[in-house]
Amino acid sequence: MRWDVSGLKDHPRYAAAVESALEREPGIREVHANPVTGRLLLRFDRGLTRIAIEAKLRAALSSPPLAQEAYRRWQAQRAAAREARHGGEHRGHEGHEHGDVSVQVRNLVLGGSVLLGLGVKRLAFGAGALASNPIIGGVNIAATLISGYSFLKGWWRSIAGQTGMNTDTLVGSATIASLLLRENVTALTVLWLLNLGEYLQALTLKRTERAIRDLLEVPDEEIWQVVGEQEVRRPAAELQPGDMIAVYAGKRIPVDGAIVEGQGTINEAPITGESMPVMKMSGDTVYAGTVLLSGGLRARVERVGSDTAVGRLIQRVEQARELQAPIHTVGEEFSRRFVPASFALSIVVLALTGDATRALTMLLIACPCAAGLATPTAVSAAIGNGARRGVLIKGGTHLEAAARLDAIVFDKTGTLTQGIPTVQRVLSLVDDYTAEQVLSLAATGELHSQHPLALAVVGHAEERELVVQPHDVCEILVGRGMRADWRNNVVLVGNRRLMQQFDIAVSAEAEALYAKHAAEGETEMYVAHQGRLIGLIGVRDKVRPDVASSLAQLRREGVRRLAMLTGDLEESARAVAGVVGITEWRAQLLPEQKYEWIQQLKAAGLRVAMVGDGINDAPALALADVGIAMGTAGSDVAVEAADIALAADDIAGVVTTLRLSRQALKVIRQNYGVALGVNAGGLMIGAMGALNPFIAAVLHNLSTILVVLNSARLIGYEPKRPASASAAAARSGRPTRGGARPAPGAQDGERRAPRPARGAAASIP
Repeated sequence: MRWDVSGLKDHPRYAAAVESALEREPGIREVHANPVTGRLLLRFDRGLTRIAIEAKLRAALSSPPLAQEAYRRWQAQRAAAREARHGGEHRGHEGHEHGDVSVQVRNLVLGGSVLLGLGVKRLAFGAGALASNPIIGGVNIAATLISGYSFLKGWWRSIAGQTGMNTDTLVGSATIASLLLRENVTALTVLWLLNLGEYLQALTLKRTERAIRDLLEVPDEEIWQVVGEQEVRRPAAELQPGDMIAVYAGKRIPVDGAIVEGQGTINEAPITGESMPVMKMSGDTVYAGTVLLSGGLRARVERVGSDTAVGRLIQRVEQARELQAPIHTVGEEFSRRFVPASFALSIVVLALTGDATRALTMLLIACPCAAGLATPTAVSAAIGNGARRGVLIKGGTHLEAAARLDAIVFDKTGTLTQGIPTVQRVLSLVDDYTAEQVLSLAATGELHSQHPLALAVVGHAEERELVVQPHDVCEILVGRGMRADWRNNVVLVGNRRLMQQFDIAVSAEAEALYAKHAAEGETEMYVAHQGRLIGLIGVRDKVRPDVASSLAQLRREGVRRLAMLTGDLEESARAVAGVVGITEWRAQLLPEQKYEWIQQLKAAGLRVAMVGDGINDAPALALADVGIAMGTAGSDVAVEAADIALAADDIAGVVTTLRLSRQALKVIRQNYGVALGVNAGGLMIGAMGALNPFIAAVLHNLSTILVVLNSARLIGYEPKRPASASAAAARSGRPTRGGARPAPGAQDGERRAPRPARGAAASIP
């Protein structure tokens, strides 16, 4: 169970106190108070009621003196939620989100407007003119205090001992010292850049929550509900467990349920990750979010809304965000180590000299604004560089985390592969038909089918510029294939069951070829013409270009472990792993099992990235230290749950991300080195008794300029691209297209065969 508790946000000490108080309560199994999101996550015994849990929560929130303000806010929030249930749709929570973003927009507009005005003033009247104007000075100070309120509030909390030393302490100290020494423009510039970063992060979180809400909404506005002997069109949102629904080809299934009548071919890739559609019939389970490609069925509703499989995936995403440990950035490390010493130094100077100006000057030297700009300028330059290359990084913490990765885990379907079936081979099994004739006849038979395998066959024939004759009559035989009549010719394209249904003789040689290629991860289709088996077509999910060379580059970059986790069949997983050179893989995993594998890797001390594209990858993407989503092929929820999106759907973007993030981290450390150099220079000058506000201002602005120039180098940084797939293939002797290279796909055309238990694996114990 989760609660939004306003007092938790940005309040780690209070969060720890709440956790400590609740952990002692009987019946509470697990407590996570997250100061980043302001949410409380509880796990408790089934015997506890919600009323009892809320009573324990009230007691915990009201017990420490530190919690009084948060308790009052919490009570107001609960009252607003009760009012919203009667008079609106959760306006309080959404309004809170909107308010946060609105405040950041206000800060950006205010700070940017004042900076623009100061720039225009300097161009129009010169640098010195109006410098002592009290109105301009007052506006500048007011803009600095208003736009920097959140940072100054964090600075005060750290000074008061409510939190530890952090970047707010550094920024606040530099801002206060700058204002007192009349370095107003520098302080306002730093705050504007920091507010820009905060705004982008808040906007990303808002978009993520919106995508989650959109996913949980029933996708089809209306559904056919079976009432007695009739089918009645009803809003899908009104469905309840026990209702009966009818679903027809091309429609999305809105609920979890069991088929009681009919059959159909269903695309379950969003939930299971399987690359090929599966055949479902009476007694089988169907899931919300999947699509019925062909056939028709009636199903009894078992779960709706957040109780469905896709709803549980979203709960996993939220849980991962709650459990995600905060990333300790270089700026935080710098603040923890040097800010306390800086304050101590200023106090010593004040005590020895009694000169407040000299003490403030020492504080400005020890906490230069260059340190406040060290990370934002480098991060902005690196994010801009990545965006030009199709690597969309959502924030500086994710950039720094990517630089420290030890392990990268890849999804298969849609990530390492394109997620689109393509024809791998066309074989003629008789002497009087060529492979081109087999393909042309198969395309004629499949011409009006929307099944992914049919689209692959027709598309391949069109690419080869073969003649595809329009058929006169066609029949979709669900779970078996297609039958088409063309000028008194009968064409059959499908699996073994289709051949058996029409008494087509299949030789032992054809059976052996079928079994061999299916074991390599292909989906095989027999082609028969005029009652005679004439050919065999193999289809697979094509591996993305440059995957093998990109993975080799990642190994050379020092990534210790590369693994593949997929919900697809073992044959497909083995084939893809062999092509791309991954030895550590696991197949037929449910989304929860992918999530658990990421947990285990993190528990082993590894810093893990997850690369995926589907809804089923979203929990693992959210839990990983760095989540990377395929931007174009990826689902909205996967992209929003991830920290980085690859707009070009190119695995080489992972290499670019790693190199760019490491270069950015190197530049950030150099920037802090410049700040430390200013410290050292200022201290030496101070030791000689020559330090004054003018020299402090010179050193202060010099360090700021050096930091900005150093960060600007990232704008033109060129990460090396991985070698091309064709070059890698030439070195290894493997063909780049066609041939007998194994590649992914579904098990075979007969998808009603019993499946092995989920969790088939290789190399991963």
